[in-house]
Amino acid sequence: MKNLICLGWLLLSLLLFCSCQTSKQLTYFKDLSDTAVVQTIQTTIVPPLQLQSDDQVQISISSPSAEASSFFNLMASIPSSSSTATTPQANQSFINLYIVSTSGKISLPVIGDIQASGLTLEELKRQIATSLKPYLTNPIVSAKLTNFKVTVIGEVNKPFTVPVNGEKINVIEAIGASGDMTMYGARKQVKVIRKLPDGNTQIAKLDFNSSQIFQSPYFNLRQNDIVYVQPNRNKSFLANNTTFWASLVLSAASIVAIILTRN
Repeated sequence: MKNLICLGWLLLSLLLFCSCQTSKQLTYFKDLSDTAVVQTIQTTIVPPLQLQSDDQVQISISSPSAEASSFFNLMASIPSSSSTATTPQANQSFINLYIVSTSGKISLPVIGDIQASGLTLEELKRQIATSLKPYLTNPIVSAKLTNFKVTVIGEVNKPFTVPVNGEKINVIEAIGASGDMTMYGARKQVKVIRKLPDGNTQIAKLDFNSSQIFQSPYFNLRQNDIVYVQPNRNKSFLANNTTFWASLVLSAASIVAIILTRN
């Protein structure tokens, strides 16, 4: 009887130990104080987004003369989904959508090719406005990146391609949009995969257990980045030792049942 009780306590302690270890691994930013109400963390400055090949940029040009400006904006006819008659204006829209070529350029009506790759949106707007001065008085240029997205895969609750409205998203926001990491996500093994303009690929490792992540140059994501949450050792161990754990739990349950019935 005493041997059964000792074995029961041993199995229970093993299960509790594994549970505690898993709980420690799930914690974000373990180096931060649990008692401080407010803490200030040095955070990396978000650099302006630079355009690269295959980016889709929506560019609109206006000036005091709407007629003159129209020559610099692309118009497209949009088929109506309704069988009822509509006005011609309802079937037209300014698309002004330009794709940065592999050579890093976009081609605008009248102006021609303009270098875009490597420029921020603000720099691109200034460059286009300068090119328009011989044609328009006080030209106004707006530019927006329309295909900014990041992809989150691996041990998250909802692997997802996250569309970004604007020019900024960080790795925490991307993982949050994907339903957060699962309990099997390795907090110390989050990888950011980034394609470089020269065709090479960078892979950076982030540690979500440490607040140093806020200072990483990969904390803020760029267009088409991939975030991969690697599975932790617990998942690998469970996947390879399912029979062992099932037997352990059943044995512990049987011993507890025996102890209770004999008492």
